[in-house]
Amino acid sequence: MIRAAALVLGLLVAGNAAAEALRLPVPGAALGLIALTAVFAVRGAPDEGCAELFDFAAPYFPMFFVPAAVGVVASLDLLAFAWVHILVAIVFGTAATLLATGLVAQALLRGLARRARS
Repeated sequence: MIRAAALVLGLLVAGNAAAEALRLPVPGAALGLIALTAVFAVRGAPDEGCAELFDFAAPYFPMFFVPAAVGVVASLDLLAFAWVHILVAIVFGTAATLLATGLVAQALLRGLARRARS
C-alpha cells in the first residue's frame, strides 16, 4: 500500500508540475488522475496495493465536500444575486452533457455493431 500511495502522490506532484510548467487551464490533480488511469490501462488493471489504498481512503471521501459546502454558505449573498445565471448554467450544462454522452454512446455502439458484423 505504501508503493501505491507513493505512486498516487508522485503522479499528483507530476500533474501539478506539468500544469504549472505548461500553464494549462486544468488542475494538476486532474492531470495526475489521467496519468494514473493511463498507468492502470498499461498494466491492465489496478494493482493490489492501489485497491487496498482505495478501500482504506474511500470512507473518508465525503470529507472533501465540506470545504465546498462552506464556500457555498459563505457566498450566499452572491448566490442570491446570481441564482438565475447559476440555474441557467446548470440546466444548459446538464443538457449539453447528456447530449454529448448520448452521441458518444451511440457512436461507440455503432462501432461495436460494425465490428461484430465483420
